[in-house]
Amino acid sequence: MRTLIPLSVILAVACAPLPGPSTPYRAAGTEPFWSLTVDARDVTFMLAGSEAVRQPAPKVIHGFAGEIYQTQRINVNIVHGPCSDGMSERAFPDKVQVTVDEHRFNGCGGL
Repeated sequence: MRTLIPLSVILAVACAPLPGPSTPYRAAGTEPFWSLTVDARDVTFMLAGSEAVRQPAPKVIHGFAGEIYQTQRINVNIVHGPCSDGMSERAFPDKVQVTVDEHRFNGCGGL
């Protein structure tokens, strides 16, 4: 027996917003040491020896290679692909490029 689903129900489900991340996304880099956290509320960048830069989390842009977050002061480009931080034996699932106030930082993320 077939059950027909009304078109209005299908459209409502298809247009519903995707749920936000349940856990924060984290990334880090070396030389200089920095860290990044993206959660449902904020994008926070910390450079060793400096005050944190915090911006409200924007809507994620789903690029062909990964996610992109663009705020007034912080731009994050995540590329899904293996990454090594160059200092440890740890492997990360993503390459991450962060631009903060026109200063570019490269690192790894996803764990």
